[in-house]
Amino acid sequence: MPKPSRRSLPNERDFDPWKGDLDAQCAWRHFGGLTLDEARATFRENPLGYQEDFMFMGPVAFAFYFPVIEDHLRSDLEPDPYDDHQGWILAHGIKAQYERTPDEAVRHLIPRVRSLVAYVCENIQRFGVDADKQQRVADAWLMLATHLDRIAGSTGQGEQGVRASPR
Repeated sequence: MPKPSRRSLPNERDFDPWKGDLDAQCAWRHFGGLTLDEARATFRENPLGYQEDFMFMGPVAFAFYFPVIEDHLRSDLEPDPYDDHQGWILAHGIKAQYERTPDEAVRHLIPRVRSLVAYVCENIQRFGVDADKQQRVADAWLMLATHLDRIAGSTGQGEQGVRASPR
């Protein structure tokens, strides 16, 4: 697969289509101009520092960098008794992208988001050290699935009903 040219990367307007959102501009400073591989490496260095960027970047930038979230959550995460591996906040960040008027730039990601919901819920033991923390993460992902169901129902897109439950 050919590497994207720097010109095909999301631009500053893709990160901040609202023209002045400070959080979107922060996401631009962190990820602007990075290829997917560079963004993955950046996120891996400090996921706690970059996790909320996905909540605030514009829909075009989010769609481009969504594989960073997928890869992070599906990767071989080291067990950590104090960390849910950003499972809770990333669910909220993804949901935020669909709470605004769901842009076509993110609407096409719905099947991939649903797959990620199922993955997290089926592998919930990876996302928290105890049952309470795991349930908190699972609840966030199930809340996201419910929100996607409402969107799909209101647009006639079908594929409703992701109802993976934590083990």
